[in-house]
Amino acid sequence: MNPDTRRLLRVGIPEHDNETTLAAFTRLMGKGEAAARRSRMQAEGDRVEADI
Repeated sequence: MNPDTRRLLRVGIPEHDNETTLAAFTRLMGKGEAAARRSRMQAEGDRVEADI
């Protein structure tokens, strides 16, 4: 990511959805979750509409 153009945005998590959000965040960004992310990308990658 280019440091000159990237943005840092604050994300709010609704109190009632904290556990679900934390689980999703850990699955997507967590250290030690790379194998699970790779499997998911391979299994579901064709269902995504890429914006590149």
